[in-house]
Amino acid sequence: MIRQKFLFLSLFLFLFSLTSFAQKVSVHVFTENYKSIPGSDTIYYNFNQPLHWSDFQGKIPNAVPWGAMTASGFSFNSSMSQEGDKIDISVGVFTFFTKHDSWKKPQTNTPYQLEHEQHHFDITRLGAAKLENEIKKAHFTAANYKTLLNSIFNKIYEDEVAWQHQYDVETHNSLDSAKQLEWNKKISDAMVKLKSGSAEDISLKK
Repeated sequence: MIRQKFLFLSLFLFLFSLTSFAQKVSVHVFTENYKSIPGSDTIYYNFNQPLHWSDFQGKIPNAVPWGAMTASGFSFNSSMSQEGDKIDISVGVFTFFTKHDSWKKPQTNTPYQLEHEQHHFDITRLGAAKLENEIKKAHFTAANYKTLLNSIFNKIYEDEVAWQHQYDVETHNSLDSAKQLEWNKKISDAMVKLKSGSAEDISLKK
């Protein structure tokens, strides 16, 4: 009886594997073309629209040592449709900045300091690009679609947070001008690759 159950289970797994293997999965990953609405709290990343100090509208926390905070993030919208053995997965990725969570102190007002904050937003955009790249590499099925997508997102989010932390630590929140110049070039070079469509393996780590 135990043997019969084992054989039945093996047959079930074999048939399930054949079904999964026969699925024709098409994955379409793209950058959402969201437009920032004037007066809105949300700014969507645009290569041609840098941040301005007037975008930093949040309340300054008590007893913080640094002069400004950029609140930015990336996310995605996704959908899946299935017709017979054909599965179509669509994932749109976007990068955003929120004004009410971003703030600056009155004495923080130079172009140099603003560039430091802009690069925080740029790093977020690079994280979004890496998310797109990793989704393209993944092997999706109807069964693992949501779980795998969320797992990839969580991993890339952790990488992006690590980049942001490394950036602030090495530049001492922009106070180390020599290191800031190094990071300016590193980030600018990565953004040039991204705009040209050649940033397949994005990383800001040493």
